Amino acid sequence: MPTYAYKARDSRGSIRTNTIEAESEHHVVQALRGEGLTVTEVRLAKSVIDVEEVQRRQAAKSVKREEVIAFSSQMSVMLETGVPISEALDAYMTQSRGGNLNRIVEVVADRIRSGVSFSAAIGEFPRVFPTLMVSLVRASEASGALGSMLGRISTYLSKDRRTLKQIRGALTYPIVMIGMALTVTMFLVTWVLPRFAKVYESRSAALPAPTRFLLNTSETILSNIPLIVTLIVASVVGSMLFRASNRGREFIDWCKLNIPIIGPIFRNFYLARASRTLGTLLAAGVSLPHAVRIVRGVTHNRVWWRMWDEMDRAMTTGHTIGEVVLASEIMAPSYAQMIAAGERTGRLPDVLQRVANVSEEDLDEQIKASTQMIEPIVITVMGAMIGGIAIALLMPVFSMGSMMSQ
Repeated sequence: MPTYAYKARDSRGSIRTNTIEAESEHHVVQALRGEGLTVTEVRLAKSVIDVEEVQRRQAAKSVKREEVIAFSSQMSVMLETGVPISEALDAYMTQSRGGNLNRIVEVVADRIRSGVSFSAAIGEFPRVFPTLMVSLVRASEASGALGSMLGRISTYLSKDRRTLKQIRGALTYPIVMIGMALTVTMFLVTWVLPRFAKVYESRSAALPAPTRFLLNTSETILSNIPLIVTLIVASVVGSMLFRASNRGREFIDWCKLNIPIIGPIFRNFYLARASRTLGTLLAAGVSLPHAVRIVRGVTHNRVWWRMWDEMDRAMTTGHTIGEVVLASEIMAPSYAQMIAAGERTGRLPDVLQRVANVSEEDLDEQIKASTQMIEPIVITVMGAMIGGIAIALLMPVFSMGSMMSQ
């Protein structure tokens, strides 16, 4: 039986702290209430290793975002029809029939039965429920609109998931094609070329310059494989260390926003995510300073982080966020003007949602245009690399008659 540490107040208002063995937090609260104590905090004692708790933490790492979206949608429907939250959670666990998220929901339901709020319960699992969701749920609990808020959260997470899939799809194709081209090229240079070299060497023929260049390249690679492997490993390790450093992370984030073709995609993606997140938070009643800090956490780009930090400083010194976005170089002037106007007129949440919709439309068009542009470029590069090697190999064959007569 696990051991729990607790804090409670007695009838005189004095704080008591101690540990107690119980089956769950719910049983701890019941036992302490029986003693006339008001429980203020219950947690698993750090000195005790709870196997079930460890399993739940491991399960949290495997929960997919699609499961959280479905959970939010189902809970929204049940709560809006008047089902109490505890019964709604029990119904979800019955319908889901196991799974990693089911274990987490079981803990959440137990926390709620012990008197913990829904936002605090899901906040214990940041790997499963994002900070944005916890903040929105907390705001909706105060207004009594938890059901509709969970529906809004489901819609937000669905749109964010769709946008991420679009970005990954647009980037996956060229990466896969370039990888295939490099793989085929290495196969030709290290396996095919040496066999052609033996054939041409036996003929003692005067080879064309492109063929000689390829054969010399192949020979150099094969004779220096340990050195080349060492250089590749060192490059990979160096790249990982550079990426992990602050300067490297900032350089990569800057490249994401400024590389031709790819840059506009990431700019619209970050703008759409930031605008929709900030607008959703403000519409739910979250204060602007707190909302800006949350948005900073979901915008994984250090160049954008600087803008959020400037907003935070501006609000503490009596300035507006409109002044910051108007002076920012990463925000398009048209969007910056819309945000500044929305702040002046008191319609900032609505304006941010509109900016998010427009930037998402721009993102869709940019992805289509980039895909159409990248595809012929990748095909041309692959054709030039592989075709050039093939032509260089076959050039002596075209003049095989003259080679045989020598």
